[in-house]
Amino acid sequence: MGKKIGVIVLSFLFCIASLSYAEDPGPKVPRLFGTFTPSPGVWSEYAIFEKATGVRTTMRMSIVGQEGDSYWYEVVNKEDGKRTIVKMLVKGDPNDPDNIQRLIMKTGNQPAQEMPRDFVLMGRRMAGHMFEKRSGVPMSPTMVLRNEKVGEGTVKVPAGTFEVTKNKVVDSGGKIYAEYRFSKSVLPLGVVSSDTENTSMVLLGYGTGAKSMITEEPAMMTQPPGMPEGMPRGMPPGIGEPPTGMHTPQEMRPGGKIMQGK
Repeated sequence: MGKKIGVIVLSFLFCIASLSYAEDPGPKVPRLFGTFTPSPGVWSEYAIFEKATGVRTTMRMSIVGQEGDSYWYEVVNKEDGKRTIVKMLVKGDPNDPDNIQRLIMKTGNQPAQEMPRDFVLMGRRMAGHMFEKRSGVPMSPTMVLRNEKVGEGTVKVPAGTFEVTKNKVVDSGGKIYAEYRFSKSVLPLGVVSSDTENTSMVLLGYGTGAKSMITEEPAMMTQPPGMPEGMPRGMPPGIGEPPTGMHTPQEMRPGGKIMQGK
């Protein structure tokens, strides 16, 4: 069961770390380089390629419901025939854990589980590390990255041909960490394609009429994913040895072995 929970949490971490970067050039740390624009039923699906490993993941993001001024935002990851689903009720930008009111996860045919809200807040720290590892874009709060619009054009991807704005994410010294193409016609995030040192992403399809792939009533999770049994509740991952596949904060900082590509 531990490995299955691990699969769920990796999906959760990537989803939380993969959200909304506004188009203004302020010192926000970029996530998936899109602007979260929810509308019931919209969906977009991407192929994500990890350059070092050749791993290909399919990710589908959709808005599958609305409750008042909150939206059910669902992300489905497929890799090697395995499917994981993360469904969040969000009020505002889902990248801010304070806006996540509920979070439900499901992997394969396992029962759906709901993550208590304090676990969500705990997972945000791990999410930053996971995103930095996979994308090569630093998440350190000391890093000042900005979004720059560099032009407009037309791009052809498997989902079709789009008129886009071309953007890059750079630091104060001008180093480019990511490039992406954006279209307001693609909801909920607007990304048509993106490229970083470690990963590339391309739009496979988009549309409306999305329905949730989690239909059963979830059970409440009692142990934070990735936390060993017996660790006091409320102690964030990263104290002592990091969970399997994760890295210490020192490794993730500029100059650390991950940032150096070792």
